[in-house]
Amino acid sequence: MNVRKTLGVVAVAGLVAGSGLGVVTAANAADTTNYIINCAGKKVTKPSSIVITCADANVSINKIKWSSWDMNTAKGTGVLSWNTCLPKTCVAGATVKYPVTITMGGVASAPNLNVFSKVDVAFPKGGPAATETGSYTLDNKVA
Repeated sequence: MNVRKTLGVVAVAGLVAGSGLGVVTAANAADTTNYIINCAGKKVTKPSSIVITCADANVSINKIKWSSWDMNTAKGTGVLSWNTCLPKTCVAGATVKYPVTITMGGVASAPNLNVFSKVDVAFPKGGPAATETGSYTLDNKVA
């Protein structure tokens, strides 16, 4: 490479770095997998279950079978379970289950990795109170 081309590359790299535009670092350049951060703060791919409410585990998706998993979305099917917390408390509440289709999206950046931050569910057989769809945001706190 001649001096003129070298200076041009250095100048462009400096502009991009100074502008705050997405610069891929060596730490995340090789890892193009999207992850889910579980309640223990660990990165996972294609988990068989996802706990939506980490504080009490009252909402979860279980028996997940993934049909696709790429950089933009992940899709699958599973069973959404949640505690109704009725009649008065979650201790006395019943667990309700519905089959769902799952679409993971909302790709966000965590330290040196990309994570799905949103779970969209659809109830193919009808959901609670005639609900057809629902969305959840994942916490994504890395331990």
